[in-house]
Amino acid sequence: MNELLILEDIWKSFSTPSGSAVHILKGAGLSLSEGEVVSIVGRSGSGKSTLLSIAALLISPDRGRIVYSGKDVSALSEKEVQALRSRSIGFVFQSSMLLEDFSALENVAMPLLIQGMREKNAFSEASRLLRKVGLADRMDYRPRLLSGGERQRVAIARALSASPLVVFADEPTGSLDEESASEIEDLMFRTVRDEGRCMVVVTHDADFASRADRMLMLSEGRLVDGGI
Repeated sequence: MNELLILEDIWKSFSTPSGSAVHILKGAGLSLSEGEVVSIVGRSGSGKSTLLSIAALLISPDRGRIVYSGKDVSALSEKEVQALRSRSIGFVFQSSMLLEDFSALENVAMPLLIQGMREKNAFSEASRLLRKVGLADRMDYRPRLLSGGERQRVAIARALSASPLVVFADEPTGSLDEESASEIEDLMFRTVRDEGRCMVVVTHDADFASRADRMLMLSEGRLVDGGI
């Protein structure tokens, strides 16, 4: 199977107010193959969200190598990295982070419009994805009129709208009640796999994590087998 993402020997530290360095990642490594879902677990503060942000090209590691579909990110210009991020990466966060002044349909179409897709085609694809996540009757609703679970459904549709190689999900059900969380978990796995994408999920929920193809644990700055 094709390796879509490789993280190799990733290190990251942050400075404290006193000026000392706190080493969060100490040589973490990860590979993600086509069609695979990987979950990452670990204690609070272990660096899970930091690792996800590095993998998603939101922040840079202190050292290490990131490769997307055979392309070493370090060899790319900032403009090329931005293009790779917008074209190849989708996000689902704990908070849906929807644009409050836009409808569900407009939120999902936005990444496509930014990429330059014709308006008619962008809204057609956004409509398809909203129907797929069960929101055919909520397309014109603004986020404030949607429940927490519905907002996350919109966020999932938006993450998939630009046909990314990889979807990164950071505690995507952390703010939902148990019933809504279960529904969103089912939806994420089904939709990501139906759409032929890969996904990396960071979660504290062991049951959620165990449904992935592989579960990894971030411990002492490195990723180790989490039990699957």
